Amino acid sequence: MDCLIKSIWHALEGSQLGAEELACLERHGLASGELMPPRPLLVYRALQLGVRIDLQRLSRLIDWDEFEQIVALILEGWGYSVQRGLRLECARRKAEFDVVGWNRHMVLALEVKHWKYGGGRWESVVGAHVEKTRACLPKLKALAPLVIPAVVTLSSTNALIGGVPVVSIYGLLDLLRNIEDLRDKVLVLF
Repeated sequence: MDCLIKSIWHALEGSQLGAEELACLERHGLASGELMPPRPLLVYRALQLGVRIDLQRLSRLIDWDEFEQIVALILEGWGYSVQRGLRLECARRKAEFDVVGWNRHMVLALEVKHWKYGGGRWESVVGAHVEKTRACLPKLKALAPLVIPAVVTLSSTNALIGGVPVVSIYGLLDLLRNIEDLRDKVLVLF
């Protein structure tokens, strides 16, 4: 696993990979010869393999668009249909959702934040996201009967603010894994 972590970081940093690093990535299905997947797919596949990624370091290497792609890949991996940058007109106002994932039972309306805040700043992000989600509820419910707003961040934040999960990508994986058990703890709009 050590060769894998080192090789992944070198690939994400854009460093020239040696034969040993390429071989390590290939053994784990993360490369084919010298062909590398795009960085978001590399991160997603590394997460699937159980590689613990330093989120602060990752936040310096990827931009917001790549982070949204990673979140979308995670949702797709869990069987959700996904739309990035969903723009709706709700209550005579325009609203944009960074990533929306849905299945037959529920919609996850995600605000994806590349940066990190703390304390009261998260409360303001959550408040605005819940307000936007409530305003667009009739349109989001066209996808599935239940809507769960959440915030995903590249920081190591994992909190529940007003019933809204504010989680890292690791917390998102836990949320998806345990969503049925958490439905009485998180804000569910219907």
